[in-house]
Amino acid sequence: MKTLLLILTLTLSHLFSDHAVFQQDAQAPVWGWGTPGAEVSVKASWNKKAVKTKVAADGSWRVVIATPKADGLSHSIVVKSGKESLSVNDIALGEVWICSGQSNMEMPVRGFGFQEVEGATEAIMAAPETASAVRVFDIKTWKRSEPEKDVDAAWELSGPGVAAKTSAVAYFFARRLTKSIGVPVGIIVNAWGGSRIEPWMTRETIEGAGLSAEELADIYKIKEDPNRWPETPELIWNGRVAPIVGYAAKGILWYQGCSNIGQKCYDKLQNAMVTMWRKAWGCGDLPFIYALLAPYEHGDADGRWRPLFVEGQMRTADAIPNAWYVCTETIGNKTVIHPAQKKEVADMMVMRALQSVYGHDCGFNIEPTVPQNIEFGQDGLVKVRLSNTWSDLMSITARSITGFELAGEDRVFHLATAEVDWDGNTLQVRCPEVPNPVAVRYAWRNWMGANLAKSSGIPVPPFRSDNWEY
Repeated sequence: MKTLLLILTLTLSHLFSDHAVFQQDAQAPVWGWGTPGAEVSVKASWNKKAVKTKVAADGSWRVVIATPKADGLSHSIVVKSGKESLSVNDIALGEVWICSGQSNMEMPVRGFGFQEVEGATEAIMAAPETASAVRVFDIKTWKRSEPEKDVDAAWELSGPGVAAKTSAVAYFFARRLTKSIGVPVGIIVNAWGGSRIEPWMTRETIEGAGLSAEELADIYKIKEDPNRWPETPELIWNGRVAPIVGYAAKGILWYQGCSNIGQKCYDKLQNAMVTMWRKAWGCGDLPFIYALLAPYEHGDADGRWRPLFVEGQMRTADAIPNAWYVCTETIGNKTVIHPAQKKEVADMMVMRALQSVYGHDCGFNIEPTVPQNIEFGQDGLVKVRLSNTWSDLMSITARSITGFELAGEDRVFHLATAEVDWDGNTLQVRCPEVPNPVAVRYAWRNWMGANLAKSSGIPVPPFRSDNWEY
């Protein structure tokens, strides 16, 4: 009996293309495909010896190469198998961040049609300054019912043309980070507008997230409704995430949630997704920095499903290690779901990364500002003491502080006034219509124009003293 030998051309994953950024000071996997049983050697310009392996029976191969600290040089790798040879040139050693989510992460520097990004023109004009230091791998692969092996993309230098079409949050993050730490930054942009969180993880992960039978049933109704097919669990994971699993990275940026608003189990799903991604990458504490949902009317400015959702988003930071949120409460727009202030979101993400991932001192406290103590006085005065303020609470605008509400035993909320107390950490909240308050809320509507922040500009997230259902 004759044995048929499968002969495959030596290839590399598209992740390993010219201009790639390799995570510095790491064990970096490199993989591709070839003829089963053939030997493959991978030689990096920074290593004296090649790393060798055999192609597996399914035609795949994988090696791990050690990377040194960033040195500012242009590097290369050479891959050989028999008479075949491949080379990847102009590799930079630096920091790699995976940037995922839905349209607020996808929104490019040039904006969406008539929805602009603040500072876009200046950023595009200044792009040549950091074109080589900021490198982009923008994934455009479609969704798949089965895990894909590769993605259709290539690394690019971020000149004006590339910068304009790149995720604004990701680009502004990378640009500021490279200026702050002095090494190249590679961003793997993997965002899908309108996507729910379920397609970003496997079905097994969803089923193990601790959801109730009713919550699971609601998720799986998606598949039965042809109009919701793009939201089917695991489709984005299969097409866009599975092919890049293992690429050495420093952390993940996540900006998603609008399509899941109203879902009470979102925090469980987000926790499960982060845990799954970390396990897939073989890094149990891979940093995860995510943006809270920005204010927007969502069909009813006085509705309260957005702050309830944000409350769930915030729980992830308490539930799992190395997860931090950035608050977007003061940058939203009542009638536009895509805030223009993408640079502000990116700046807050960079500050969090610098302090919590890179150990840099930002010069001010970036920790979340949440209620530390709430005191209801008999004279109708409510004192709310907040944590992590450094005595610098303020209105982000020139107007008085807005966004507070008080309610009495009737549970009817009325808009209230708020002033910063002498200590800079405490707010005095009053409302003439509520002489005997029992509950206080801040930014607890879909849109309120809330404007409380620290002097650094970091907004105070929504909070409440009650646990009422509405």
